[in-house]
Amino acid sequence: MSRLVAVGEGVRPQGVRGALRVRPWFEDTEAYRRIGEVFLRSDPGRKLEVESFHLAGKGSVVWKFRGIETPEAAEALRGAVFLAERASLPGEAEGVLYWEDFEGARAVDESGALLGRFEDLFGAGGNDVLVIRTPEGRELLVPALREVLLRREGDRWVVRLPRMEDAEEEGPDAL
Repeated sequence: MSRLVAVGEGVRPQGVRGALRVRPWFEDTEAYRRIGEVFLRSDPGRKLEVESFHLAGKGSVVWKFRGIETPEAAEALRGAVFLAERASLPGEAEGVLYWEDFEGARAVDESGALLGRFEDLFGAGGNDVLVIRTPEGRELLVPALREVLLRREGDRWVVRLPRMEDAEEEGPDAL
């Protein structure tokens, strides 16, 4: 399990003092108040100390980093992916999981049969979808839901695949 978690992406400078608008990568934007420092995915050795934080419009957050004092300096962080220490974020005890919890891990069904490895994650409106690459090279898409992702067992996840009959019983709007 990685100690660093991707939390957002720099969007654009905010104001004239070097603040940066950030697109958060998880819904609980209040959790960003707990982040005191971030690292750059492109340069994990570079640490930026969060001097101030506030919520902004359209679900974004604004960070002001120590030592970033001008809009031009903030502009250099546009497109940067920020990583934060897992310990500063809500965790599994609070029901929160991150892509780093799945990346490259094996997925097995409830009988222990290998489904494949987690390869990707994408948003799909109501919830995220995890992509499992099967041993045959196919993609298996599973919703990131507690009813589907049953438990972690070491380096693998036990997955209960949704049955199509369940979706059909709920009607076409359930899909």
